[in-house]
Amino acid sequence: MASLFKLSILTPEKTLFEGDVQYLEAPGTEGYFGVLAHHAALVTALSVGTLTVRAASGTEERWQVAGGFFEVSNNVATVLADAVTVAKS
Repeated sequence: MASLFKLSILTPEKTLFEGDVQYLEAPGTEGYFGVLAHHAALVTALSVGTLTVRAASGTEERWQVAGGFFEVSNNVATVLADAVTVAKS
């Protein structure tokens, strides 16, 4: 089984997701980046784009984010997004 890390996806209005995940791909201001368990500490700005999350079960979910910030440290990651909507397939 893949290593897991904790992820929270937050907007100013509510918490959209909290749980263990295998992988996250996010739209940074310098391009997309991926995060796995035990990633080095990182804080970066997010751009407009698609946030892809592979849950502990292996299923993938996608959201459209409209900017914000991302932080990961000690196997805990947080997406602080200005706005988030479910991505169209």
